[in-house]
Amino acid sequence: MKRMVSILIALSVVTLSASCFADTASKFKGGVKDVFMSPLQISDSLKTETTNAKFLPFAIAGGLLKGVFLMAKQIVTGTVNVITSPLEMMHK
Repeated sequence: MKRMVSILIALSVVTLSASCFADTASKFKGGVKDVFMSPLQISDSLKTETTNAKFLPFAIAGGLLKGVFLMAKQIVTGTVNVITSPLEMMHK
């Protein structure tokens, strides 16, 4: 419990201090949003593939594969944005 509280305090301090720098904060928040919203890529891909398909089993398999790929891509780009947001602040 103490560990969880300390993690939440550390995250809130980082979030509040990052909001002082507009570009850095927007990049950080966008990266966090990308990471948390990435599982939606699977459901979106499944929905589009099944509505446009003639044979449903291939559509489901293709939608899952495409969704997992897009989810992984969004996680990587979001993580890169979170990691590189403090580096931009140093260059200014």
